[in-house]
Amino acid sequence: MMNKISRLFFTILVSSLFFTACSLPEEEKKDAVKILEIREGLSNKGLTNKLSVIMTDSFPNRKEYLDQLKYRHFYFTEYDYSINSINFTSYNPLTKKASALVDFDLLFKTPEDPAATMLLGRLEKVTLVKEKIGWKIDNIEEIKDSGRKIAPQLVYDIFHPLDTRKTALSNKDFQLFESVIHKDFSAREELLSDFKENAEVFSDINYALKGRKLLSVSTDEKNAEVIQYFDLAFKTKEGGVSEKLENQQEVISLKKADDGNWKIIGGLK
Repeated sequence: MMNKISRLFFTILVSSLFFTACSLPEEEKKDAVKILEIREGLSNKGLTNKLSVIMTDSFPNRKEYLDQLKYRHFYFTEYDYSINSINFTSYNPLTKKASALVDFDLLFKTPEDPAATMLLGRLEKVTLVKEKIGWKIDNIEEIKDSGRKIAPQLVYDIFHPLDTRKTALSNKDFQLFESVIHKDFSAREELLSDFKENAEVFSDINYALKGRKLLSVSTDEKNAEVIQYFDLAFKTKEGGVSEKLENQQEVISLKKADDGNWKIIGGLK
């Protein structure tokens, strides 16, 4: 009798391990990813009522989780949750549950800080379950001590030369532009020469920043990389012809100079 029970227990255990190790079918994976992307958008907008629809009733501390998100949007002047990657680690077709490791960045700014605090490369384990109407989020567990925290002052210092460059472009201020270009910038003289020529050709230059994201900061905090999204409009002096480039992006490299200020060292076109 004991041998039968042992064999039955062993069979159940092996079956459980087998199903847990199953890969989530591609079509199901696409639908599950959509749910995680919907959560990303709703979280950033603070739409907790809609977010609750894609969460199971059994989600641990469901109300507290939604209330906490609501409070964040009340307090923070900026808040952004951005997914970097989603890696499905397990799937059990018996329980219709899947687990995913989500790599994300988190940005939040308090009214008192000079810039946002950034958490880069944070990890969380998200459990999803397939219900009759589709996939829902059953649990979210942040992995403690994952990722890296970038303090507000450092973020401010890195973004400052980018804002200065934006002002220099709009005002066609050569000295201001030159002040934020690192001495080690490749083809620095050519870049500065192009700025002077553009200032002579165009009567108006409008660099409209639509968004930016800090991609990385070196461990010694002397190098950084930022992506910016922008529209660029300009008008020629001769004939007054207007041009506009929309939905542009650029990845800019920055380096702390000898004087302690951050300067642009690469990435400008």
